[in-house]
Amino acid sequence: MVHKMLEGKVAEGNQQKMVSREVFLKVNGLLDENSHGYTMNEENVEIPLKRFVKCGHCGQPLRGYIVKKKNTYYYKCNTKACGNNKNAEVLNSRFANILEVFKIDHAKDFLTLLKKQMVATFNQLSSGKHEDLQEIQKLHKEITSKINRLEQRYIEEEIGGELYGKYKSKYDLERDEIERKLMMLSSQVSNLEKCIDLAIKFATELPLKWHSGDYHTKQQLQHLLFPLGITYDKKTDECRTEEINSVFLYLAYFQQVISKKKSGIPDLCLEYSAFSGLVAPSRIELLSKV
Repeated sequence: MVHKMLEGKVAEGNQQKMVSREVFLKVNGLLDENSHGYTMNEENVEIPLKRFVKCGHCGQPLRGYIVKKKNTYYYKCNTKACGNNKNAEVLNSRFANILEVFKIDHAKDFLTLLKKQMVATFNQLSSGKHEDLQEIQKLHKEITSKINRLEQRYIEEEIGGELYGKYKSKYDLERDEIERKLMMLSSQVSNLEKCIDLAIKFATELPLKWHSGDYHTKQQLQHLLFPLGITYDKKTDECRTEEINSVFLYLAYFQQVISKKKSGIPDLCLEYSAFSGLVAPSRIELLSKV
C-alpha cells in the first residue's frame, strides 16, 4: 500500500500478495527512478532543508530529490500546479549566509562586552522574576520566624502539644511550598549567566556546526534557530521567517549594534529597521552608546 501520509514508503499488508513487491514498485514508478527521471531521498545531507523550508505560495513543506542525469539536487513543492522548486545547492548556500549573521566574533573583549549586554538585557526583561524572588525570600523569612517562635512557646510551655502539632504541621506545609518556589526562582536567576555563556559559545561555532553536521544535526540546528522554519517564494526568489529564537536574535542584534555593522538579515528580507524592531529596542537600555 502507498499513501501520501507514508511519504512514498511502501507498507506491506499481511494478506496474500497478488503481485510481487518488485512488480508493484515498477507499476507505481517507485523503483530506482520515477517517470520524471528523478529519485526521492528521505535523509540526505545534500538536502538538509527538506521539510524545514516551506513553500511561499501554499505553505507546504518542500521535498528533496535528485535529477540523476544532471546529478543535481533540488527542493520542490509537491502541490500540483504550484511549480515552486529551487536548486538545493543555491538554497543551502543562502541558508549558510543566514547563519553567518548569527555567528559571534571570537574577540575576547567583544565577547565580554556582549555578555554584559545580554545579562543586563535579560535582567531588565525579567525584572518581574527578581521582584518575585525578593517577595518569596521575605515570605520564607517570615514563616521561619513563625516556626521558631512556635517551638519557643512550646518549650516554655506556653502552649500544649496538641496546639503545637496543629500549627507545626500548618507552618511546615507553608514553608515547603515557599521553599519550592524559592528554589525554582533562584535557579532561573542563577542560571542566566551560564545559559548566556552556552549560547555565546554555541553561536561562535554555529555555521561550522551546521556545515559539518549530519542530516539530523542540521535539522536540529535549523529548528533551534527558526522554530517555525522558513519559507521560499520562487516568484520573488525570497526567503522569510515568522519566528527567530529570541536568544540568538538578541545575540545577532547586539553584535550589529556593538560592531556598528547594522545590516539586518538581507537573506531573510529583514532590513536593519525591521530586524531591530523584532528585538523591541525601546524596552532595552544599551550599555554601549552608538
